[in-house]
Amino acid sequence: MTIERFRQLWTHRYFKYSHILKAHFLAFQAYTYFKTKKAKFEKGKELIAIVRTEHFGDIVAAEPISRYVRSLHPNAHIVWFVKPTYHELIDFNPAVDETFGEFCVTQRRILFEKNVFDKIYPLQFSNNNHCAKCQVTIDNPIAERKGINVSTYFNFGNLLEVFAQTAGLVSSELPFPADDQPRLYLQDQHRQKADSLNLPERFIVIHCQSNYAPKDWPAERWDQLVGWISETYSYKIVEIGLKSNLSTKESGYRNLCGQLSILETAEVIKRADFFIGLDSGPSHLANAVSTTGVILMGSLGAFPSYNPYSGSYGRQENAFFVRQDGKMCAELSFEFVKEKVASVLDKTILKREL
Repeated sequence: MTIERFRQLWTHRYFKYSHILKAHFLAFQAYTYFKTKKAKFEKGKELIAIVRTEHFGDIVAAEPISRYVRSLHPNAHIVWFVKPTYHELIDFNPAVDETFGEFCVTQRRILFEKNVFDKIYPLQFSNNNHCAKCQVTIDNPIAERKGINVSTYFNFGNLLEVFAQTAGLVSSELPFPADDQPRLYLQDQHRQKADSLNLPERFIVIHCQSNYAPKDWPAERWDQLVGWISETYSYKIVEIGLKSNLSTKESGYRNLCGQLSILETAEVIKRADFFIGLDSGPSHLANAVSTTGVILMGSLGAFPSYNPYSGSYGRQENAFFVRQDGKMCAELSFEFVKEKVASVLDKTILKREL
C-alpha cells in the first residue's frame, strides 16, 4: 500500500467514524430531550413522529398527512423529522408541534430503538432511508410487505397515497381518506421578500432543472421557449431554482435562481399568472399555492406514465401535463411543447377575459 493510499484510507475512516460517533451522541441527546419533554405531558398524551426527511417536493406532497395524523391524535405532541435544509416547510405548519432537524439515519435509528415515541409514521422506504457516510440503511417493514420501493412506488398511486401507505395509514391503492390538497404556510417574512423584488405585474415563473437529470428538458429548448413567449405574449419571465443553465438574453427574462428560500420561492410562484416547469420540487409548490401549472413530463424508469400530484394538480383542474407516451422529457420537441403551452395560455387568458 502506498503512503497516499494509506493516507486516503485513514482519512476516510476518520471522517466515517467521527460521523458515526456524532450520530450516537446526538441520538442520546435527542432521547434525553424527548424523554424529559414526555415526562411533563399530562397523562395519556402521546408523542408521535412523522418521518419525511427529503426531498422538498415530497415533503410538500406529504403535507396533508400532517393534518390527517392530527385528526387521529388530536391531543398528541407531533414531531416531524426532516433534514435541516427543509425545516421551513414544517416550522409554520399548525398541525405539527415540533420540527426535528435530523443529523442522519443512524441518529434516528438509535433514537427510535429507545421507544420514547408512542407512534411512528414512516413516509419513506429504503432508498431515502440511507446515510452514505455511515453506510447505514433503515428498512420500512410496512413498505416492504406492500412491495413499495424505488422501482414500484408509482404503481401505488400519487406521492401522497404512496406515503400514506408506507406509514400504514391506508390500505393498498385506496385514495387518501382526507383533504388531499397540499398547503403551505407562508408568513409575512416571505411576502415581504417577494415585495422587495419588484416583480412584474404579469409574469410566468419557469423552473428548468430538477434534481434528477432524466426529468429535465434541454436548456436550448428552454431558451427557445422563453424567446417565443416573450415575442408572443405580454408576460415577463421569471426563472426560479438553485441555478440557471439558460443563455437567453431576452429583456423580459429575469433570473432569481439561488436568491430565494423555499417558501420565498413559493410566494413568488403564488404571484405568477402561470408556472411552467418540470416534475420537481417547485411544481409541488405551485400545486400548493394554486398557480396554474404547465408541467413537462416524460416516462420515468419503469413508469411510462405517472401522476405524482394530489389535490388540484392531481385532478388536473389547474395543471396541464405536457408529455408523449413512451418518451422521456428530454425527447419532447420544442414545437410539441410550444403547441401545448400556447393552448394553455390562450385558453386560460380567454377564460379570464370573459
